[in-house]
Amino acid sequence: MPISRREFIKISAAGAVGFGVASAIEIPILENQISNERDQITALNNQVSTLQNQLSTTVQEQEAFLTLGVNEQKEVEAIVETIIPSDQNGLGAKEAGVIFFIDHQLAGDYGNNARMYMKGPFVLSGQTGPITVGGITYPQGSPVEPFTGPTYQYNLTLREFWRTGLLALEAYSNSVYGKNFEDLTTDQRTQILTDLYNNKPTSFNDIVPKDFFNELIFMTYSGFMMDPVYGGNNGMVGWILTGFTGANMGDSFNQGRNVLDLMVADKPTRFPPHSLGEFQKIMGEL
Repeated sequence: MPISRREFIKISAAGAVGFGVASAIEIPILENQISNERDQITALNNQVSTLQNQLSTTVQEQEAFLTLGVNEQKEVEAIVETIIPSDQNGLGAKEAGVIFFIDHQLAGDYGNNARMYMKGPFVLSGQTGPITVGGITYPQGSPVEPFTGPTYQYNLTLREFWRTGLLALEAYSNSVYGKNFEDLTTDQRTQILTDLYNNKPTSFNDIVPKDFFNELIFMTYSGFMMDPVYGGNNGMVGWILTGFTGANMGDSFNQGRNVLDLMVADKPTRFPPHSLGEFQKIMGEL
């Protein structure tokens, strides 16, 4: 039966009322869904931002390295942290950025033995005789050199010396503790380094373990104590720990106080440390 115009209007009006009621119920639900989705999007954006910052930091750190590979970086950082740890007295070699000092030195003249005599014969220091060098036989062997650093003139650049030594140290760590050096406890790391000092490893990639130990100590303390311009001693933490003033001789960094006044003062004045970069800046402003 055909629907009259009046009935159609009634049905339409009822439908409109029903739609309005349904919409009134559904709108808050949709608003809640939209709000939840917005929260989720915000949380995802925050996670993406965090990951981007972490990636940026990682990229910057990797770009800062010139020589050491990723695995070498982990090992060297663990080594320097073990030699000079942070404690109640102050920050250590890790915080001082000693690893960057070592990396940059190995990438430059030092790592390439630019100013070192590199011709043979290559004779092990302290080797018991008899040995023959250059056609001459020495019945008592070779003397023990008194200086620090490698006491054996290796047929290697110092960069190769480090690469070979780090591989040998990692292998020795795994043979003793079943882990890489950087994964050991502090006590275990200390024991490994002590073994190197005592020449305990019987196989060390044709390097005398104590020679590599001496090089590790020498470069760690150099990076901890040298001027920050060379890539280590960040924040001058090495100087702060030892009380060294660096480039501060008392005439450029002490608020215009006369050096003579400081010398005859009733109480001693402890000068804060300042780097060569700061000194050069001040001299340029005078």
